[in-house]
Amino acid sequence: MAAGLFGVSWTEIIDYLIKLAPAASIVGGIFAARAQLRNNRRINAERIAKNHYREMLDAFLTNADIVYLGLNPASFAELKKDIPRYRRYRLLFTHMVFAMQEMYLAIDLKREKNWEHAIRVFVSLFKHFILSPEDYTPYQQTALTPGFGAFLMDTAKNFDHAMARTSVAQYLKDESPLNRRPTW
Repeated sequence: MAAGLFGVSWTEIIDYLIKLAPAASIVGGIFAARAQLRNNRRINAERIAKNHYREMLDAFLTNADIVYLGLNPASFAELKKDIPRYRRYRLLFTHMVFAMQEMYLAIDLKREKNWEHAIRVFVSLFKHFILSPEDYTPYQQTALTPGFGAFLMDTAKNFDHAMARTSVAQYLKDESPLNRRPTW
C-alpha cells in the first residue's frame, strides 16, 4: 500500500482521527457553551440594568420637584439650604448613579448611541452636584468603576441638560405661581 503522510499509511491516519473525534467534539462543545454563557451573562446584565433603570424612573417621577431644582447654580444653591429636600436630592443622585452605572457596564455604548445619550441626560440632571467638591466627595467617587467615573465627570463638565438652558428649575419651586393651586 502507498505511504500516506510522513510515512504513515492512510488507514492509520483515519483510525487516529476517528479516535480523536470524541475529544474534538467535547472541546468544541466547551467553546460553544462558553460563548453561550457569555451571551447569557450579557443578557442578564442588561435585564438587571434595565430593572434598575425603571426603578430610577419611578423615583424620579415621584420626586420630579426635587430633581429639576439642581439644574442651574442658583436653584442648586437654594436646594442646599433646604436640608430635607437636599437629602432627597442626594438620595435620587445615588439611585441615578447606581442605575446608570449598571447601564453603562451592561450595554455596548459604541453600538447603542441612544443609551449613551440617555445616560448623559440623566447624569446632567445632577451636573452641579457632581462638579461640587464639597457635595460629591472623593470618597463617593471611589464607589464607581473608573470607566464610569470618568464618563460621569466628562458628562458633567461637557454636557448641559436641555431644561437647564431654559431655566425651568426656577418655576418648579414651591413658592412659584405655577405650582400654586388655583383658588377659584
